[in-house]
Amino acid sequence: MVVNNMRFSSDRLDGIDKQILDMLLDDSRIPLSHISKEVGISSPAIRERMKKLVQEGIIKGYSTIVDYKKLGLGLTAFIGLSMDESKCCQEDVFSDLEKIPWVLEAHFTNGEEDILVKVVTENTETLVDLLGQMNAIDGVNRTKTLIALKTPIERSLN
Repeated sequence: MVVNNMRFSSDRLDGIDKQILDMLLDDSRIPLSHISKEVGISSPAIRERMKKLVQEGIIKGYSTIVDYKKLGLGLTAFIGLSMDESKCCQEDVFSDLEKIPWVLEAHFTNGEEDILVKVVTENTETLVDLLGQMNAIDGVNRTKTLIALKTPIERSLN
């Protein structure tokens, strides 16, 4: 299967499932009737296959790419969190991060920082507030912030 010029292979998917997944990745709002015509099976059969892909965890959700600048959130930043060793891989850190509305993503990493967080916010003043909230999380030793100057590529593969 080819998605956004990347090749994916899976023994868990047959050719029809791969076609369905390709079309959904291209446009998650594509009508079932259009998929049905392209693939050559009925809309109820497409719905059942999609349901199976969700149940198996292959499809985790359907995404919308938002232009946060148009919502007044013009600053995107990546914040690396260095953690106490005892708190490094604790899920409660992610629970605390989820409570911060500006947080879009959070990842465990193997780099200099233990956790990498993507955020959007209005400006540098609100970024300072956000950093204060992150530094208040139990186990955070320090933060390191990179501000995105421009985002020439933005897409979703989930």
